Amino acid sequence: MQFNTYTSAGAFIAAALVNEPSATALTDVLARHAVHRPTADDAAMTELRPWAGRLRVVFETTGPEQAAAAGALLVDADCRPRLVAHDGLPHHLHPAPLDTDLVTRVKALTAAGLAQLISDGAADRLGHCSRTGCSVVFVDVSRNGRRTFCSVRCANTVNVRRHRARRRTGSSRG
Repeated sequence: MQFNTYTSAGAFIAAALVNEPSATALTDVLARHAVHRPTADDAAMTELRPWAGRLRVVFETTGPEQAAAAGALLVDADCRPRLVAHDGLPHHLHPAPLDTDLVTRVKALTAAGLAQLISDGAADRLGHCSRTGCSVVFVDVSRNGRRTFCSVRCANTVNVRRHRARRRTGSSRG
């Protein structure tokens, strides 16, 4: 599935922030999504850790609970869209002013990105890994939208366990 590049960037950034909350990882993902002034530091990460926990709720819930969580994020991030152009990009919507600090911009961008996907009818594209013990969240861009694992490795781990369990119960019937 293809998403609008800039508006969905917030959802991908949200997943990255939840999965690997480090300054280096956040800087990398922000730069990949052409976010203005993308450099994060440890102080920013300290402020964003509680936010990442709130973002996780949107990936791990569905229906009205998911929409309410995303709506609360929008309010708390004080999203007020404005039309801007920067770094050679054409005009596009920003959920926070360009001149605000990184934490404010990341909060607004992640809240707006998740809310946009939900409002576009793509709420089921926000998910979390089904393997017990794995806490990875993701934005499902697969063609059929039925992704349940964060990686092939997690899917294989679950499938091998199921296969071995079936073999054990099948061989004991003897």
